[in-house]
Formats: sequence, structure tokens, C-alpha cells
Amino acid sequence: MQLLNRYFTPFALLLILSAVYFSEPDPRDLKLSLGILACSMIVNWWLAANAYRLIHWARQMKALQVWLNFIWAVPLFYLLQPYWGPMWLLFVMAPATAALYYGRGHTLLTALVSSGTMLAIYYDRGVFSHGPAGGMAFVHACFIIVFSLFVYSLAQTALRLRDAALR
Repeated sequence: MQLLNRYFTPFALLLILSAVYFSEPDPRDLKLSLGILACSMIVNWWLAANAYRLIHWARQMKALQVWLNFIWAVPLFYLLQPYWGPMWLLFVMAPATAALYYGRGHTLLTALVSSGTMLAIYYDRGVFSHGPAGGMAFVHACFIIVFSLFVYSLAQTALRLRDAALR
């Protein structure tokens, strides 16, 4: 959990605050986005702070963290994507988290759910009727899947190297 909080949380914070600062969303979208961001920061901090104290719940806390990353991404993407294009990167976090904690199948499933949800929101927003924008949406979805499997492969390689060094 420490790796995720060290790298992904600051990136998500930068992404969301940049969207809010540079794009000036509607006041309603701004308030909702900041509320979701505050809630996610508090929950992620609590999970990290209690990870070792609640070690017997570690498996459930990992699953919770994976799916909470997905759950936070959905409304934040929906609210801020019209104002800030890079918001799709939030959908990378849940599958990358799954890649560090789970097997290839769970990683792929999480990536497919994240990509599919992103594409559904793009579809709802009418992105596919704008020519090249629809193609970019599919490239984003493919990147989420490929990047997640790449992180999974890196994590597995690190484990094999660690195990080989222990012999």
C-alpha cells in the first residue's frame, strides 16, 4: 500500500487539482469533485495508517483499495473530463493496483472494467460521434489494459528476482 500512496495518490491529486485550477469547471462540478477528492484522500490515508494494525484484514483491505480507486475515478472522470482531457488517467490506478496485489486474471478483469466504464462514459458524452475523438478513446482504453499487464509483469519479475536472490 505504501507504493501506491507514495506515487499514485500525489499523481491523482495533481491531476484533479490541475483540472480544477486550469479549466475552471462549473461551481457544482467543482464542489462535487473537491468533495470526492477529500473523501478519497481521507479513506486512502486511513487504509494506509491502519494496514499493519489490521493485518488480519489485509486481503480485504487490498481489494477495497483496488475497487475504491475505481469508484473514485468514475464520478471524477464524469465531472471533470469535459474540462480536462487527461482525466482518463484516473482509470489506470485501479488496474495498476490490482496488478501489484493479484494475479493476471484479476488484473485483466479490473483493466477491462475500468476501460469499459471509461468508454461507456465517453459514449454517454457523445465522443464517438466526433471522428478522431472516438479513436483516441479506444487508444486510452487499450493503454489501460496494456499498462496494467505491464505493471503485473514487472511485479512478477521483481518477485522472481527476489526469490532467486534468497536461494
